[in-house]
Amino acid sequence: MTRVAVALLAILGVLLASAGMFVALAVGLPALGLNPYGRNPLDQTLSGLFTAATLYAVGAALLATAVRWMRTHIGPLNLGSFAFAGAIIPVFAVLMVLRGYWTTVPLMLLFVVGVFVPIALGGRPWGKTLSQRPRS
Repeated sequence: MTRVAVALLAILGVLLASAGMFVALAVGLPALGLNPYGRNPLDQTLSGLFTAATLYAVGAALLATAVRWMRTHIGPLNLGSFAFAGAIIPVFAVLMVLRGYWTTVPLMLLFVVGVFVPIALGGRPWGKTLSQRPRS
């Protein structure tokens, strides 16, 4: 039962972190002048970016905590297994460019990095890892 709760916590963390990134893009791009329909007022932009930062911080904290719990209770995580996702990203990027969706490549990289950083932080061993060696 606890594993299901932690998995749901991790899913909630991914959803909140992704929502924070979506809100940051939706509010931040018009602030840079990249919106053909005009810019938002400064107070609306700042409140939107604060909301986005809050959503991402809470989601990333939930995701990192869930991964940390999994690492502690289930066993060490094989962070090398994320290398498969790292190898798939250039394939997706090339496919997007070949289909003409070249503007989505930076967005894909943003979301991949935004989700994988909390996972890597939660899965990283924080204590000193001393090897057991015979003493004389």
